[in-house]
Amino acid sequence: MFDERFRRWLAPILQGPADFLVRTGVTANQVTVGGFALALGSAGAIAAGRPILGIGVWIASRLLDGLDGVVARRSAPSGLGGFLDITLDMAAYSVMVVAFAFRHPVHQLEWLLILVGYVLCITTTAVLSSILERQRAPLPGNDRSLQFTAGFAEAGETTVVYVLLALVPDWAGPIARVWVLVLGATVIQRIRLAQRLLDD
Repeated sequence: MFDERFRRWLAPILQGPADFLVRTGVTANQVTVGGFALALGSAGAIAAGRPILGIGVWIASRLLDGLDGVVARRSAPSGLGGFLDITLDMAAYSVMVVAFAFRHPVHQLEWLLILVGYVLCITTTAVLSSILERQRAPLPGNDRSLQFTAGFAEAGETTVVYVLLALVPDWAGPIARVWVLVLGATVIQRIRLAQRLLDD
């Protein structure tokens, strides 16, 4: 819900580091891969029962996820970069769910439903984006490779949920169930948006 506002606030802060990386020859794709590597490390720490370390590394990985776009815009944005960014983002979110499932196997159904929710959330926004591109009808205020539609469940909300799951493990079940509902609401939200934008 607040991703775009946060991205606009964060972008000026990341301009200095982005300029440094561009001058030293680091590419946006390398930053993207580095962010995913940190996400894997975060998942490993969560699975190993080290939640503080895991969340710290996760937040660092998300900062790199924001930095790669700034680097790309200050050098040479590419379709491949956008593809890699979205693909590794979804892989990062999913591997974290696997890590939490490892720590809390009693909530197996909730973890499976969260993964289903992720599939449907990214599918609804990706398909809508593709169709709107074909119709030359871009969404306003969107400068990303993929036209992400605003939703209840976005990157910022995902990070909040992961922090809660890590720091309040006794509430893992209720937190996961609420997150399933939020993901479901986001899917419905995007289906209704598609009906409004695409209904001839």
